[in-house]
Amino acid sequence: MAIGLTYGDPAGIGPEILARLLADEARAGRAIVYGDRRVLAAGAAVAGVSVPHDGCGFVEVPWDGPLPEWGKEDPRCGLHVMAVLDRLARDLKSRVRRAVVTGPVHKGVVRMVERTFIGHTEFFAQTAGVDRFGMLLVVEPLRALHVTSHVALRDVPALLTPERIGQTIDLAAEALALLGEAGRPIGVCGLNPHAGEGGAFGDEEIRIIRPAIAAARERGIDAVGPLPPDAAFPVAARGAFGVVVCMYHDQGHVPLKLLGMTRGINVTVGLPFIRTSVDHGTAFDIAGRGEADAGSFRAAWDLANRLARLFGEDDTPI
Repeated sequence: MAIGLTYGDPAGIGPEILARLLADEARAGRAIVYGDRRVLAAGAAVAGVSVPHDGCGFVEVPWDGPLPEWGKEDPRCGLHVMAVLDRLARDLKSRVRRAVVTGPVHKGVVRMVERTFIGHTEFFAQTAGVDRFGMLLVVEPLRALHVTSHVALRDVPALLTPERIGQTIDLAAEALALLGEAGRPIGVCGLNPHAGEGGAFGDEEIRIIRPAIAAARERGIDAVGPLPPDAAFPVAARGAFGVVVCMYHDQGHVPLKLLGMTRGINVTVGLPFIRTSVDHGTAFDIAGRGEADAGSFRAAWDLANRLARLFGEDDTPI
């Protein structure tokens, strides 16, 4: 099964790291690029690599006019990103494509032209028509799944409910099953410092998180917590948990990116198709300089292929 690939923002490092990935002919042979050939060629020139034109497929989404300047916020890039995603969404809905690996986009640039855009995760959930989904971050041996993600920190407490946390724990259990690790313990973080310390620093752990964990255990899931994040992640790194459930964005992102910024993967769970992504941004500060590391893109590609071989030909939610 050929896997769709995007380079994300044409002015960021996406075209360069995609070109580095496709320079490997074995990978290119299973790739279908969505975008403009000139953008990819510019990335290849920066990377100093050759992309085998007869090795990978291409779904042309044209870029009109001169190419953007590297490292600059350009609303034309936002328009192009949305054009690529809309084209890809049509193929995913019609099952022409069953798996995709996405390059990095600059959300602020996309919102210049599409104010409702939150992120790739939410876009693909809307494409699939699902409201039960999550963002699984992977930097082996750590994995984190978020209850909330792209929202202001001040809004997080009001968004936490036993039902929403329970749904995330369920998704974590399903992700482990799909990875061949069903039944492994799942660590669940608290919201407050020291997981609230018995209510001294907040009572969300007592009122909301603990009941969600108890209900998950009644469903047969080995959920553990609520745990202080600074305690949960060190033991998870030693293999104690298959997934750590986090209450908000940076609670999960910071420890995983500290462990391996260039090999992190983002997997959207709960979709009827496979979607993995790099776990970094557009890196405008080094775009166009030939310095970008493609390790995260390669890791996302390899995991997408692994999942595609196992689950890509049916409707099992990933």
